[in-house]
Amino acid sequence: MKKATMKDIAREAKVSVATVSYILNKVDNQKITDETRCRVLEAADKLNYTPSLTARSLVRGKSGMVALLFSRSERDGLWKQLYYGRLAERMEALCKQAGYHLLVLGMDAERPSPEIIRQREVDGVLLAGVKKEAFRDVSIHFKIGVPIVLLDNHIDDPLFHKVVIDYRQAFALWRARSAGRGGRRFLVLDAFLNESTMRTIVDAAQLDPESVFVLMADNADDLPDFLARHQGGCGTVLNEFVGVFVANASQGLEIELTVFCTSGCAELLPPNVRTLRAEENRGQLEVAFELMRFYIESKGNDPEHVSSGEGYGEYVPIPLQ
Repeated sequence: MKKATMKDIAREAKVSVATVSYILNKVDNQKITDETRCRVLEAADKLNYTPSLTARSLVRGKSGMVALLFSRSERDGLWKQLYYGRLAERMEALCKQAGYHLLVLGMDAERPSPEIIRQREVDGVLLAGVKKEAFRDVSIHFKIGVPIVLLDNHIDDPLFHKVVIDYRQAFALWRARSAGRGGRRFLVLDAFLNESTMRTIVDAAQLDPESVFVLMADNADDLPDFLARHQGGCGTVLNEFVGVFVANASQGLEIELTVFCTSGCAELLPPNVRTLRAEENRGQLEVAFELMRFYIESKGNDPEHVSSGEGYGEYVPIPLQ
């Protein structure tokens, strides 16, 4: 099937090619009626028009590419790899819908390579799983004016938005919903590279250290013994992929599990596992992407505006329900 062009849209909507270009490229210094704008957008939708990102980058002075960066560690288990794979898949869908290319980069957690970053021209960045010590080494290699939004990273830097799960709210809700359950409470979570995030989670859980299991590739065999010590109790697990692993390891035990769903795939979990989820289409990734896109496309997103930190520095908490 022949790919639709602006000429095709102009013919369908009975307007000039220039008018189509102004509307599709969101040029707002032209007087175009709402009726014409709607007619052009309907024609583009009818013809399944896909914009040329190369052309768009020339018009807007931007690359049309955004990056998803995450850290890799030798202690990552399969659940972590699945988490990042799902994150990239969801990010790709958001980019396609918004008309961006996606660059996915995995970096060494201990020694992130600046060369990987210097060689890329990107309009915005989502950064997941980074140590506080490594964050500055990574962030300084992007041009001034490129918005960087952090996912589940607690880093007190006034220049960057941090989109995080509201762990205090989530654990309070879990305790309220399992109030009548006897036995010991426990928590199983993957290792977060950001130490402040780990402290935030453990503090919000309000559990003694013996009731917290940090799952890694080299201690996964110890999980069944940990769960057996909590027979008859109730536990919470962070992330669906860790939840599947814990649910399999707890078979035959009388344990009530609740999973904090952060990957948007609660359907992976067995039906007897309870879940807490973000509002549909308003999870961490979606909110972070919206923020990044806003700063990319905002008129005020010039180097002076971004480098001044105006509007930045906030923690954006995502509640679960």
